[in-house]
Amino acid sequence: MISHLTGKMAEYQLTTEFRSRKRFSPSRYFANVADDTRLNVTDVRMRVRFQRPDGKNMEMDVLAESDCGRVLATEVKKTKAPVDHTLTEDFMEKLAVYAAQHPDKQMIPAFFSTGGFTGKARKFCEENGIATAREISVF
Repeated sequence: MISHLTGKMAEYQLTTEFRSRKRFSPSRYFANVADDTRLNVTDVRMRVRFQRPDGKNMEMDVLAESDCGRVLATEVKKTKAPVDHTLTEDFMEKLAVYAAQHPDKQMIPAFFSTGGFTGKARKFCEENGIATAREISVF
């Protein structure tokens, strides 16, 4: 239960940080950002729920939408162990479903994992344009 609450607090901290900055480049928080054009954030939400076409419920941890139509979509995992490729693949699936439901938005995927990433997960992120961070030091 404490681990779950710690993760939710990390989501809240990141959401609050995005709201308070308003204008920022994604590289302020993440490495390997494919589109680092400065965002002008107009809406930040956490735990955004949606469904796949087959009815499976999904959730994006943090979404920061810019006035230019780009969305910084962030998965947050606050664990001691490194994130494995299964979790990064699951995030990519969620991202694809959400993007299909919002075709007018350009997605900027990012993954924040305090435990880091396994080699396979890091490679998957690099190959699929997912920005990564192990710590957010600007809080």
